[in-house]
Amino acid sequence: MESMVHIISEAYHKTLTRELFINEWAQERLSFGKPLWHFLSVQMEPNNMFNIVIPLCGIFSQEILLHLFSAFTLISTLNSFEKWIFPETRPLWFLREQFANKVVVEKPAVALESHQLSCEMTGGHPCAHSMTFTVFVLILSSFFFVRYWYRSVAWRSPFCRCIMYLLIIGMVVCMWLSRLYLATEFLHQCILGSYLGIRALSTFEGNVKYLFSRPRRYAVSAVCFLGGLALSVYYVKLELNIDPHWSVREAFKWCPEPTYLRHEVGPIFALVRDLGNLMGLALASPLYKLEMKQSSFWRRCRFLGVLEFVNYGLRLSTFKQSGRFVFLTYEFLRNAIHSLVLVKYVSNFY
Repeated sequence: MESMVHIISEAYHKTLTRELFINEWAQERLSFGKPLWHFLSVQMEPNNMFNIVIPLCGIFSQEILLHLFSAFTLISTLNSFEKWIFPETRPLWFLREQFANKVVVEKPAVALESHQLSCEMTGGHPCAHSMTFTVFVLILSSFFFVRYWYRSVAWRSPFCRCIMYLLIIGMVVCMWLSRLYLATEFLHQCILGSYLGIRALSTFEGNVKYLFSRPRRYAVSAVCFLGGLALSVYYVKLELNIDPHWSVREAFKWCPEPTYLRHEVGPIFALVRDLGNLMGLALASPLYKLEMKQSSFWRRCRFLGVLEFVNYGLRLSTFKQSGRFVFLTYEFLRNAIHSLVLVKYVSNFY
């Protein structure tokens, strides 16, 4: 048994070492696209998607806002739980651990540049950017494709469908390259992130009627259960002598400048954020009863703009200096209220 574990461990380390060369290649050959890679990693991170990008999509339709926000929240929660239960190392952490470990004789012949955006505090697998961005692109492209399918015969041609598929693949690959260039993820973490996102989205779409018809008490109970599950994982890890904050310690250990690290990229914050958004959806349940009012583009733009402006102010007022419990409680409530108002109450003003 021990020999089998040793063989698997050796194969795993060799795989990661070889993947480091892919990160090095990306940094050497793709520096011309640095503004794009930074844009994708900063503006398309899950936090910004929740607070800026998805609400902007609501300007076009309340229906797409509800569908997109629900799917995105569930899949982001799945990602956060995967990272919380089994965090995996990141390229820069792995590389520096190899050089710091005196037992390792053959050091990787790789040099990776560290960026400010490289200082992540969660585990690397699965890549949250790839997972959520893939879901976002698929839902948005499907919505617009179906919409124009009924408006124009030209959109029904195989050529247009092929172009749409190529655009989706191209955007997802660009997100992968962004994460590889910044050395925040290995290639397999990006690919698996997108794959898991697609599978999770397929499951969501297949059960959307069931999920949207759940009464409020069941939905709230499910969110409370998930919160208890996250807490249970914490104590189980302590009992097994596994550090629940391993990824945070790795980030502080290997980040060249600790001031680059932010509370908003921690694993516990990600869980609290996602559970807060889920609680907002649960309080708005059953979702199929929500009224989809038709209104002008500019009217939706005004009211969603006011909501996000207020939410932005609340984000700036986060109690970061008042202790972890106060900070997490505030963020949970802010996300819960924001998601509840976004999917249920803001449409009353249309």
